[in-house]
Amino acid sequence: MASLSSLTPIGTIGRYAIIGRLATGGMAEIFLARESSLDVSRHVVVKRVLPHIAEDPALVEMFLHEARLSMNLAHPNVCPIYELGESGGRHFLAMEWVRGISLRALLDRAGPLPIPFAVGLFAGIAAALHHAHTRADASGRPLSIVHRDVNPDNIMISFDGVPKLLDFGVAKANSQKHKTEAGNLKGKFAYISPEQYQGLPLDGRSDLFSLGVSLYEALTGESLYDRASEYETVAAIVLDAEVPSVRAARPAVPEALDAIVTAALAKDRDARTADADELVQELLAFAAQTGAKVRAAELARTLRQLVPELVDAEPTLDRRPPTQSVAKAAPQPDRRPDPVRAAALLAEADEEAEELLGARRRSGMWVAFLSVIVILASLGVLGWVVTRPRAPEPPAAEP
Repeated sequence: MASLSSLTPIGTIGRYAIIGRLATGGMAEIFLARESSLDVSRHVVVKRVLPHIAEDPALVEMFLHEARLSMNLAHPNVCPIYELGESGGRHFLAMEWVRGISLRALLDRAGPLPIPFAVGLFAGIAAALHHAHTRADASGRPLSIVHRDVNPDNIMISFDGVPKLLDFGVAKANSQKHKTEAGNLKGKFAYISPEQYQGLPLDGRSDLFSLGVSLYEALTGESLYDRASEYETVAAIVLDAEVPSVRAARPAVPEALDAIVTAALAKDRDARTADADELVQELLAFAAQTGAKVRAAELARTLRQLVPELVDAEPTLDRRPPTQSVAKAAPQPDRRPDPVRAAALLAEADEEAEELLGARRRSGMWVAFLSVIVILASLGVLGWVVTRPRAPEPPAAEP
């Protein structure tokens, strides 16, 4: 493959020369771009909303919300946003290109990670969360940003050995004007904290639970709460009081590290690790006591050993030119839930509820469980409302 510097641009977005498309998600396209000034150039990532998103004010506001929050952050373990702009009727973000690999992709390739590598990686991500949780605005008022989507897909490590936390798109700050509707959960099911499922006000400890789930997975190579269905996943997080031991899945993990992970995973947030900085200090103290090498240079060396074929490889790019203006979105299919299937699922849930409640008999547990059922039902209805087809708008008059 030709080197990136030799590739000719396939289009432009704002002042950025587009080299190729890296990925397309449900809300935005991700491009690799080149930014040039005088005789200096660098590669950046441009994230641009998709055409149908650009036509929905509420979804555009979510995109802009990510930019506003992220541009308040300045930390070496947070992927920075350089610019918020608009081109061809669509908003875009220009941000750092982290030349590295996501934790998800690394686990898929390498399985359980070396203990010193995992400790250094998560100390960096915990430091990023502490920065977000304690960041203040220009007037000195705490923003109290909660990420709400900490999971292996949003954790990167550069090939230089620097951990990076990505995607504050569903984060929430205390200054946020628009409120999240009841049942509109953020994050991936297997990483969401019990209090978020219960609809409680969130603070940084919710992110610590998600980080603890991710750390367990990094050390064991096994998902802690991913189950065969969303219902079973939510039930495992909300109803199962016991926190599985890392050592049960990987006996080589020292007891001291097992205790750190267990504290981050406490279902009762008042019993959880107090804040992200405390988790940083615990991980670094463990590294010092065990002689684990967690500097960036050591992480980079280990990463090169884990995925040597990727370190010097060029990224895979889709070289089709990007569209330059908003096009009409294709009609969306009717995704209303099937009432017969919904009734069957609720009946099945009732039966499983009786079994779980009979086994536990814990005071107040039925309230949390019924909350889970309501939340899952709300998610289905909300998904239909968001994705229901719209009546076509009349064509604009020709000038």
